[in-house]
Order: sequence, then structure tokens, then C-alpha cells
Amino acid sequence: MKYLIYVLLLLTVTASVTSAQSDIPIMEAETEDSSFMMPAPLLYELNLPIVSFETNNAFLMRAFYPEDYEDENLIRKDIRFVLRNDSDFVAVWDSLGTFILATLQDLSGIKWQENEIDIHLLKYFRSNGMYDPLVVPLEGIKMKNYIEAAPSGMHRLFNLIQLLAGRNILQLRQPGHGHEFMADHPLLDQSAYRFDLAALSLALSCTEQLMPSDTINYILNSEPWKRHNPGWEVFENHFRYHWVLSVEQPLLYYLSQEGYDSPLIGLTRAPRIKRTDTKKTTTKEPIKLSATGGRLGFSVIKNSRGFLQVVDVDTLGLAYACGLMVDDKIKRVNGAVVRDARSLMGKILDKIDAEGVYMLVLRESQEIGILLLPPEEEY
Repeated sequence: MKYLIYVLLLLTVTASVTSAQSDIPIMEAETEDSSFMMPAPLLYELNLPIVSFETNNAFLMRAFYPEDYEDENLIRKDIRFVLRNDSDFVAVWDSLGTFILATLQDLSGIKWQENEIDIHLLKYFRSNGMYDPLVVPLEGIKMKNYIEAAPSGMHRLFNLIQLLAGRNILQLRQPGHGHEFMADHPLLDQSAYRFDLAALSLALSCTEQLMPSDTINYILNSEPWKRHNPGWEVFENHFRYHWVLSVEQPLLYYLSQEGYDSPLIGLTRAPRIKRTDTKKTTTKEPIKLSATGGRLGFSVIKNSRGFLQVVDVDTLGLAYACGLMVDDKIKRVNGAVVRDARSLMGKILDKIDAEGVYMLVLRESQEIGILLLPPEEEY
């Protein structure tokens, strides 16, 4: 099984090169089906979700790159790029997807609650991926001043498994799950030093059944991988060789062994951000405002740099469930800059009961996307 993946990748890369040599009319590409779905019978039998690859992601593109996608033609152009460059990705998934989903479920002890999962393929994204919505960049990680090449080949597959591992853990927040009480475990707090490390432990245990160890180590020791996984040293020293996941002792078992006052929980606290003394920089006290009348469950102040900074998050509210954290600085809402609480409330209320709200926040010097959906529409 370890070497099957190499054969699959070789075949799909050959197929993609062959297809790239033929002329594909633009109009034909525009009318292609924008999603790909793997066969369902086995998935239903194993109670696994059906995974679809979604390429028509105009709304996401505008939300995360509003300045770059003002022109509709640019959106169509980049969607066509995705359509022409996703075949190897989809082919590998069609061969290994069922195994990956089932293995993640076995090694986590967390059953999939979702019936369907959309994997949104974009040409560019602001990071190497996101759990919910599940986003994967094909071409690059595009920030304001530079573009970094997105993971490819084995690295891309490992990255996808890591994102799906996080998505599997998020099943604990789905209604009717048998282990809902574990969803609030401190080690599952949305942080690069907690949730991401739990997802990485699960992903690595799954990947070890697919790839040789030298390939995995090459990925884990690469500079791009370390740069996008700031908790790597903590993982290497305290998770990798201590949390050995198996069907008998899955991820839930190891989480249950860590009490809320365990040394590992103390160790994995994110580095504290030094707060600015607003009394020294302004003559007035910042006003604490509760977003949308408490419906979302978070409060903000306008800090000295003009950002709306989250100062309180209700652990029972929607914002907490969607991953918003104290000290997050809100940069954009659905692609638009927000300068005051009134604007923030208006933009959230305008979309929260329709297609949802995408917020771009600054956290620990990294830009992170947050998707807010009303509880009845979460997936």
C-alpha cells in the first residue's frame, strides 16, 4: 500500500501532462461541471461522507481577495486555471479517498457526522489551507506583497490529509455526536499550538500508512512546512512520539488522559500578545461593544491602530464555535474593510442568515479566515 501512491501519482501526472498538450476551448472549460464526486456506494456502507471538489468558488475568491477580483473576467480566468490543473489531485483522491476517510475515523475515534464535504479548490489562498470551509490552493499562497508556491505532489496530499484530520475532529461539534463533551477540551482550542497539533497527530498517523518514512520526514523538515506550522517544535517534542494513535488507543483516548490542568495544556498555550496600553496612546478609554446584540457572542474594541480587536468571546456563542478568538483583529468582513462596530454589525447581519459571513482576521501576525454560519446551517 505504501508504494501504490507513487504509482497513482505517476499515472495522474502523466495524464495531466497529456491533457495539457491539447487545446481546450475557453467556452468549453467554462461550461464544465464545477464539482467532482467520488463513487458513493462504499461511502454509504462505511458511513463516510461523500467528498466533492468544488472549483466554482467566485464568492470565496472575492471574500479573501476583494481587490484582486473586482473584474469578473479575472475570476473566470482563475477558475479555468483550476479546472485545467485539478485532474491529478482528483484522480489520487478517487483512488485513496475512501481509505483516508476511514483511517482518520478509526485513528481518531470520532465518527464522521457530515454526509457531504466540499473541498474548495482555489488558484490562490492566504495560507496552505483552511478546515471549514475546507480550502486548498493549487497555485500559490498569495499575500499582499508576495506569492509563495503552494504545496505540490506528496506535500499537497499530506496537507489535504491534515485538513481532513482537522475536519474530522470538528465532527465533535456536530449535533448528536457521542463525545460532545470532548469538544471543549483545552487541547482542541483553535490554536496553532493546540487544535492544529491534534490534527497533525491524526494526519501523521494516517499518512504513515500511505507514504514511506523518508518522504514524510522530507516534508516535515522542509522550510515551507515549518513556516506554516509554528507549533512544530512542540509537536516534535511532546506529541509525535508520545501520541501513537491506533484503533485501540485513538486520538480521543489521548485527549481523555490530559486533565484540564495537565502540564501539556500549560505548555501549549499560545504565546501571549503584548497589549498596548491604550491609556498612554489615547485620551479616551476604548469603548467595549457587543457584536450584533450578543447574538454572535463576541465583543470588540477599536484599538490604537484602527482595527476592531476581539476582547471577549462567549464559549456558548456562535463566534466561538466558528473559531474566533480573543485578540483577533478583524480586517475584512465579506471582503470589505470595517472601521467601526456599526459597520461590523451591519455587514454581519446583512449576510448571516443567507450565505454566511467570511471574516479575515489577524492572529499572531497571521491572516486567518473565519466562516460564520447560523447554527442550523453549519455543516
